[in-house]
Amino acid sequence: MDMEPAERNPAELRRTAFKLVGIMVIGAVVVLSAYFAKSKQKAEENEGRPPITTKISRNFAAKNQEGKLVATYDLEGKVWFAIPVCVKQLDENKHAIAMMKEITEHYEGNDNLRFVAFSINGVDQGTNPEDLKRAMGQLGINDQRWWFLTTGDTKKQRGYIKDQLRLGLVSDRSSEDPAGKWTFPSQIALIDRGMHIRQRYDFREAEQFEDAARELLKEKPELKDVEKFGSALHAVDELKKTLYTNTDFVLSETKTGSRE
Repeated sequence: MDMEPAERNPAELRRTAFKLVGIMVIGAVVVLSAYFAKSKQKAEENEGRPPITTKISRNFAAKNQEGKLVATYDLEGKVWFAIPVCVKQLDENKHAIAMMKEITEHYEGNDNLRFVAFSINGVDQGTNPEDLKRAMGQLGINDQRWWFLTTGDTKKQRGYIKDQLRLGLVSDRSSEDPAGKWTFPSQIALIDRGMHIRQRYDFREAEQFEDAARELLKEKPELKDVEKFGSALHAVDELKKTLYTNTDFVLSETKTGSRE
């Protein structure tokens, strides 16, 4: 008996694929909603105390936007935020930069805070202190608490960003990609006075989840009644609340992890 493959209706296959994708997206949003709700609950239970993730164990000497030699160990005793940055691709981590500027304004005049942007490129790849200062001007950053940093060794800088700050890998893009040559996470690290990384925040990811939740709600309005789905719809604001609660706690600590 001859066995011939059954004919498949392309339209039906597409409908099936869309249904499967829809199920996956719903599942992802529901999981995300539960994650934000749990994070908020933990913050409330611990009065905003962020976890002690790891301690920065190596110093990083570099030149800042003024051409002055500085080091991360100079920041010991301060609470500080760190991000990676590419002065030739400022849009790559625009979410982190925008949030850093917002934090700067929120804590205006607070000398216990510092803000540090680590260039993913060194002088050996054409990023010198003058470029850093120019980028700060483009971003409208004029605050003495900020450092933009570079060295003569790109490999060293990227290694510090990945291994010490835990802010992810820098990867190459296709030369034809209009977004630019480099891709890297748009994360912010919160570091305490004792050089412990206390938390990392990804506002690009939060915005993507929020957008996905809104689009999904258009297709499935009944999701508005799903418990905790609202957290996904307001993912950016929820993450901001967590960041400010964590920061206030760390600023008020009398010793690592405690305000007593």
